[in-house]
Amino acid sequence: MNVPKARRDRGRILTDKGWKKIWDAIYLKFTDRPSLQTISEQTDPGLNRNSPSFVSTDTVSNILNRRAPADTAKMESLFAAFGLRLESDDRTSGDISGNLAPAPTPQTPQNCSELPDISGFFGRREELGFLKNWISGDRCRLVAIFGMGGIGKTALCAQLAKQIQNEFDFVIWRSLSNQPSCQDLAIGLIQFICDCQGKKLPENLSDGISVLIEYLQAHRCLIVLDGVETILDTGGFAGKYRSGYEDYERLFRQIGESNHQSCLLLTSSEKSRDIAMLEGQTRPVRSYKLTGLDNMAAREILTERGLIQEKQWDELIDCYAAHPLALRIVSAMILELFNGKSSEFIRENTVFLGQINHILSQQFQRLSVLEKDVIKQLATAGAPMDLAQLRGGLSEPVKTSNLMEALESLGWRSLIEKITVSGNVAFTLQPVVRKYAIER
Repeated sequence: MNVPKARRDRGRILTDKGWKKIWDAIYLKFTDRPSLQTISEQTDPGLNRNSPSFVSTDTVSNILNRRAPADTAKMESLFAAFGLRLESDDRTSGDISGNLAPAPTPQTPQNCSELPDISGFFGRREELGFLKNWISGDRCRLVAIFGMGGIGKTALCAQLAKQIQNEFDFVIWRSLSNQPSCQDLAIGLIQFICDCQGKKLPENLSDGISVLIEYLQAHRCLIVLDGVETILDTGGFAGKYRSGYEDYERLFRQIGESNHQSCLLLTSSEKSRDIAMLEGQTRPVRSYKLTGLDNMAAREILTERGLIQEKQWDELIDCYAAHPLALRIVSAMILELFNGKSSEFIRENTVFLGQINHILSQQFQRLSVLEKDVIKQLATAGAPMDLAQLRGGLSEPVKTSNLMEALESLGWRSLIEKITVSGNVAFTLQPVVRKYAIER
């Protein structure tokens, strides 16, 4: 006799009604959004007599985020832990996940008063894609984005944070433009995450970093620190911290090396040496050098600025290496002086800098003497130069190792470009950098 096999229970998924019901109860119990671990602890029968059985953190995540079907008994336990009863219309068959419209996600607690406006954001789909994969898929603990001033690092991070904010318990944006001490920054982050009213705060940096790491382990946090270059030193090679700010290296290293579920996202006009030492393609610390926009996104900027569409647009975009801020600045000038016709501007055979002068001036002030000499050589040559050509043309003899260090530093500052000429590595400058270097 063939006995038919019992149909496997594929679990259930919360309906919109059930999803809202449980989240309303959670927020009634907790002032701020609790971590999944805290919610799971509420189902422990030893701590909560209303709960018939314990529900693990992973199962809580599946239920609340509706990522995968869960056993009805587990749903009942979660509801009971918050004084609710699971009704038949609170759940539905797990077989239709994929047809189920995603429920609105609860508001993630944010401290983003310094977050910039991104209404004029264009392109960067590829960058957003792999950055999201680094953070969401590979669970990177520290990601650094560097590139020359005005290239769009801050806007990219703001767009990224907006797109992935619902994956985190907390989202915090901090600008380092006012150069806070490392201890003040750590204490501020702790205060926001833990709501420390009436609690004693760490009195030294060591304790502050330890406590912060504990919160990054207990909660999934996205912390964005914008403008790291303001705490980096000037007058020497790139990537060294200013006097009094060396503790940031310790903070970044411990966040990058400690096990936790959060992510620290940094922006800077230059890469720091500690990030260079920590990063790796398969490691939880990674960096990305941001360059110009793709052609379509660059064209969107020219359209937005009101230029007349012409075939010379591609030449204009190439001249400014699709640098978004440079395109906006030169577009305003073309609109004012040439009635929006880029072809008339291009006939002048010049590179207009305008406000880009200020950005490049800030970056050039950070350079060492040798870096300035290298930039001068590349600017006056007007053509790519290899290592031997550079060494032979410098104003004073220099060791090859020192020259290599200077080239690495300029690369970290995004002021030179490495290309291949006849199979050999050579170095060159973007037109705007060459123009500035010649005229300064």
